[in-house]
Amino acid sequence: MRLNTKCSIALHCLLFIAEYQEKVKITSELLAKSTGCNPAAIRSILNALQKAGIISVIRGVGGAYLLKNPDALTIWEVYRALEPTGLQHFIGLHSNPSQQCPVGKQIQPVLQKPYDRIGAAVQREMERITLRELLDDYHAKTDQ
Repeated sequence: MRLNTKCSIALHCLLFIAEYQEKVKITSELLAKSTGCNPAAIRSILNALQKAGIISVIRGVGGAYLLKNPDALTIWEVYRALEPTGLQHFIGLHSNPSQQCPVGKQIQPVLQKPYDRIGAAVQREMERITLRELLDDYHAKTDQ
């Protein structure tokens, strides 16, 4: 039960783009080397980010650029670009509890309310954290 790793890969890419878009042409191959993923997976993530209006990717000659200001871009926006259904499956309910068991019969509705609360809390925190905060933390660690 964890956030899809696509989100952390996307944030890695966005951090890289924000840091180097003015210095080098940022391609899926370059991002693949940085993230340790294959270029096809990176292109899929970049495509979702582009559809969400977060980045622009110049086809043919290559190059990815941020369209959103790092101060305004939240982790939640990135996550939603990759997972349009949001946190619906953040904590999964097992699908086949026994309907003959008194607990099994009621477990899904019993767990749904607290799981919804947990998901809402996660969303609130993701909405508070911006790419700027990640960039600042990155710079603080590289300046050491």
